[in-house]
Amino acid sequence: MPREASGEIPNDQAGFLLSRVGTAVQSGFKEVLAGWGVRPLHFLVLRALGAHSGSSQQDLCRLLHIDSGNMVELLDALETKGYAQRAPDPRDRRRHVVSITRDGRTALLRIAKAVDDYDRQFLAPLDADERRQLVELLAKLYAPTAEGRGGGWVATAAGPEAP
Repeated sequence: MPREASGEIPNDQAGFLLSRVGTAVQSGFKEVLAGWGVRPLHFLVLRALGAHSGSSQQDLCRLLHIDSGNMVELLDALETKGYAQRAPDPRDRRRHVVSITRDGRTALLRIAKAVDDYDRQFLAPLDADERRQLVELLAKLYAPTAEGRGGGWVATAAGPEAP
């Protein structure tokens, strides 16, 4: 008797399992971020600002592959929370530079710790070697995707997001 007929759910298809694990991890990740009132793309931008504070808005768009209109919405939200600030570039008033604020840096550290704790909890069934191997294999699968090549995902402030 086929497993489906016996009521057993098949779990031998990698794409299916990756899809279900991806849904579970994305849901938990979004729940962690919700504690700070941010979404995954806000966290992505905040991380970029943590490493590249003082970048132009256009540079952030290129770095993160986010459309300029969507970047405006993301930065608006981060500014409202006091995590980022935009200012005219003193060398070119047509451009804006974006900086992470002190509150933004504090939030980034706390959010990153919460995300690390979540990752550790989610990956608890794996030992250290398995976690390392999983990351290597996922990176290998991710690299040839449009997003992995740096230009295929649609980043919107309100729509579907990459975790």
